[in-house]
Amino acid sequence: MKSYSKYWFLVLLLLVVSCIDSLLISSQFVSPVFALVISLIASLAGWFWLVKTIEQDRDQIASYLRNPDLIRPGFQRKNFFGNVFAEAIQKIEDSDNDLISTKQVKTMLKARLNTSLKRELLMESVIKHLDYGILIFDAQHELEFSNSAAELFLIDQDEQNQNYSDSSLSLSKALINHAIIPELAELLTKTIERRDATLRRRAEFELTTNDSSSYYRAVATNLWDENQSILGTMIVVENIGEEQNEKARHAEFVSSVAHELKTPMSGIKAYVEMLLDGDCDEQEAQELYGFMNDQIDRLTRLVNSMLNLARIESGVIEIKRHDHELNDILKTAADVISPNAVEKDISFITELSDLYLPVHVDNDMLGQAIINLLSNAVKYTPNGHEVRLRSRMEDSSAVIEVRDTGMGIPENSLPHIFDRFYRVPENNSSAAGTGLGLALVHFIVTNVHNGSISVQSKVNEGTCFNITIPLGHQEKKKVRQVASPVNV
Repeated sequence: MKSYSKYWFLVLLLLVVSCIDSLLISSQFVSPVFALVISLIASLAGWFWLVKTIEQDRDQIASYLRNPDLIRPGFQRKNFFGNVFAEAIQKIEDSDNDLISTKQVKTMLKARLNTSLKRELLMESVIKHLDYGILIFDAQHELEFSNSAAELFLIDQDEQNQNYSDSSLSLSKALINHAIIPELAELLTKTIERRDATLRRRAEFELTTNDSSSYYRAVATNLWDENQSILGTMIVVENIGEEQNEKARHAEFVSSVAHELKTPMSGIKAYVEMLLDGDCDEQEAQELYGFMNDQIDRLTRLVNSMLNLARIESGVIEIKRHDHELNDILKTAADVISPNAVEKDISFITELSDLYLPVHVDNDMLGQAIINLLSNAVKYTPNGHEVRLRSRMEDSSAVIEVRDTGMGIPENSLPHIFDRFYRVPENNSSAAGTGLGLALVHFIVTNVHNGSISVQSKVNEGTCFNITIPLGHQEKKKVRQVASPVNV
């Protein structure tokens, strides 16, 4: 009310002027024309003052609007538009606060969205680069996502129409657009149709591509939301070809070990029965005792070979590395194998370096590895052929070469030659074995001595194994004190 006092004062003044004018006219103190002029002048002066005041208030409002600080102390009491302006400013401030809050919320939501997008891209990238095939279907059984590893299990529309039409699959939508192979379609069908019975199902199948086949294990899982509504189904496919190969090698190993155990035990049993029956004289009995002793030694070597591999790989056996001269170890191994080579009329040649080859090794382990290689070379080399053992220095390494002119190893077997239990199928009938010898050699060379081993071979031409180990002694030698010569 106070902000409007001057305007009420103007109205009151105009009313007083009007009353005075009327009194002057009625009293005939002045002429009507003069009274009218006085009234007109007073009214114009009052209106001029009113307009001028409003313009000043307007200019004041305009100046406040141009100033960032819109509110001033006492503003409402000095301006005609003060209350309205103050209310408008309050609304603007409230709107500005709301706008700031909205911007803050928008910024926060944008940051969360960017974080979610980055996380989604990261997860998608991880899934795409997994070795497992991932296929995700929605609730309508349409394929929503598949990674690179799953491309092997997708078929295009033309191939589906030609080769994969199967009316027994009720969920035909899974075979539209991004079609999947029948094995996975059947698994998807059973998983969805029997989702109330089990959360997931699995299946194993063989798939042939580019003339090569492998085994796969697929696990299909139904996906549910918090309200137990079905969201879709995910299928994870794993290549279990290596697992199947490992099982096959293990079975072959067990069969080989059983055969290796059975053969000498059968012979021992037969000769024991002959001795118990008394069907042989003293000389024959001595021969039988010698035979049984040889067979027992054979069994002992087989068991020791399996135990040694297990102990070395598990770290149970103690590794004793000392400084040695490499050629001394090779000569000892050659002396062990030489009688076997002579027995088969094989020319066994040693070409050892004339240089001193210092190495820091476990004498027994490295010697056993060399013996295993030489033994294999003699076993798989026909009578009358040749086996060579060489040593040389290359830069800061010592190289051991075991070369034969035997039956050789097929190219497809070379990548697996150091696998446990693996035996070259084409050479199985040539010599008995357990498939542990080369695995033991590889472990001794690479894990125990920080070396490397490689193999080159050609069928019917021969095989060459190269072992590389670091040169150098590591133990400090004791320096003998030499007495000074005495002058007599």
